[in-house]
Amino acid sequence: MANLHRTLVSMTSKYSTAAAWHFLILGCVCGIVFFANLGGIPFYDKGEPREALVVRDIVLNGNWIFPLKLGQQIPSKPPLFHWVGAFTSLLWGQMTEATVRFPSALFASLGVFLVFYLGRKLYDPLTGLFGGLILATFIIYQAGAVEARVDMTLTFWLTLTLVLFYGLYRGLFKNILWEYVFFLAAGISVLAKGPVSLVLCTLIIALFLAAKRRWDLFWKLGLHPGVILAVAVFSLWYGSALWIGGEKFFGLQFIKENVARFFVYGEGGTGHQKPVYYFIPYLFTLGLPWTLLLPFGLFDYFRWKNFKDDRDLFLGIWVAVIFVFFSLSAGKRPPYILPLYPPLALLIAVGVRRWQLGLHARPGGLRIAAWFAAVIGAVILLSALSGLIGQDPFWPFHFIESQLKPSDLQQFQLIREVIGANGMLVSVFLLVSALLWFLTARSLLRCKWTSLVANLTVVSVVSCVMIQRALMPAVASEQSYKSFVEAVERNHNGSRTTYVFPKGLDYTSIVFYGGESFQLLSEDARVLIDKLERTGDYVIVGERESKAVVPFSSLSFAPLLRSKGRGPDRDNPLILVRGAKG
Repeated sequence: MANLHRTLVSMTSKYSTAAAWHFLILGCVCGIVFFANLGGIPFYDKGEPREALVVRDIVLNGNWIFPLKLGQQIPSKPPLFHWVGAFTSLLWGQMTEATVRFPSALFASLGVFLVFYLGRKLYDPLTGLFGGLILATFIIYQAGAVEARVDMTLTFWLTLTLVLFYGLYRGLFKNILWEYVFFLAAGISVLAKGPVSLVLCTLIIALFLAAKRRWDLFWKLGLHPGVILAVAVFSLWYGSALWIGGEKFFGLQFIKENVARFFVYGEGGTGHQKPVYYFIPYLFTLGLPWTLLLPFGLFDYFRWKNFKDDRDLFLGIWVAVIFVFFSLSAGKRPPYILPLYPPLALLIAVGVRRWQLGLHARPGGLRIAAWFAAVIGAVILLSALSGLIGQDPFWPFHFIESQLKPSDLQQFQLIREVIGANGMLVSVFLLVSALLWFLTARSLLRCKWTSLVANLTVVSVVSCVMIQRALMPAVASEQSYKSFVEAVERNHNGSRTTYVFPKGLDYTSIVFYGGESFQLLSEDARVLIDKLERTGDYVIVGERESKAVVPFSSLSFAPLLRSKGRGPDRDNPLILVRGAKG
């Protein structure tokens, strides 16, 4: 690992102007972080299998225009993500977790290279490299790149649209065809997550042009023939979907997912309603490890009036609009602010380069960041040494454990068990991490900026690999139903239909893994009782629901199988039972 670190530092210094080397470095980081374990973790939460069922409908039934979940339910998002997932699955020859997640990894990688390109064109080659590395190793970006969700698709197309706009504004793209490419990208972005992308792009561009007093460009864009192209692109799908889905489609994708999610609080709104300040801590925690530099970058941005440079102004407006927009929204989830991290990565990279080139004086507070990095290294080192001598490596974190909610405490204890089972591997990882944090502190104190970027990149990559390879599979196994469904198919299904009693279950992953031989029953308990009393069919039931039904039936509900996974909420394992006639 030390050799990898020295090589990265050497290459970025020696070939600071060589785009090919920079491209290779970014490609390696994206390959390791985004693609290496894309199919290694089963679906275990509620979100991913829901998107996977839409992909499944396209692959199995060919419903490209208006795909449905389970052939009946209207999906809550437009199908751009699902189209790419379905195409990947067909190209691969089968549908797996990896093929369903592939669009996110692909668009994440393309986003990294977009930031790399923009940094090179607007500033210098090393700024582009630093920006790409920072973006690829943000915690939130790494997580979004390996999840089957639409947020990364939205982030890429929104980023592409804004990069094209600013490239046109700066004269980077001379041919008039690039104007139409810009409008085409804007239209496609609506198919990622709905009209929100168009609203965000319009706000960012309008505020930037207003700040620069470029009213001529404002009217030129508003009256450009490309507007018709953009509207036509998303209207073709929305019009077709509205024709097929009718009132239900309009109520779900227009009213609930857009209007109600943003404007309506309380009982009439959607889920995930949070206070206006909800994203403030997430802005920092989800941007680790680079938010170590964020307070000083923000200080410099206003201290040196960077906003007078239209490059910095555009990036700053981009970050601010997305943060404020989603802070004002009624519904909030951490991935909603994912689209602000590409410009934030470039702003951090610009700040580092200006310190490196002596264009801005180094903020005195960076010494605090250096000592903070050293403290992190010391805590990690103590944990590693405790593990090596057979003591509890988590003792430095006991104060955190006492503050956790019961559900989080349960997951924390699971992580402790995983670490205990991989003691030597985890200890080596912690020792390497501690070394890298000490090197980060040293780089900050000595103003070795390329080394700083290399250190934080490597510590982030190493941490990501450890989490994806050791921790997340263990967490997933406690929640995922995959192994249970596979055991049912292998030992009890044969050519018969297996029924699923869906009440109280998030059954999407069961259907995804079970395929067409699994069928859903009604949620009426009488249907379940009748099925078990009159037939010899196999039925999958949530353990919690089986206990609720027992008082109303003479059936014993003796399980043939019981799942290890307890579902997304970690409270409802599955059981397989067979009807009395079997």
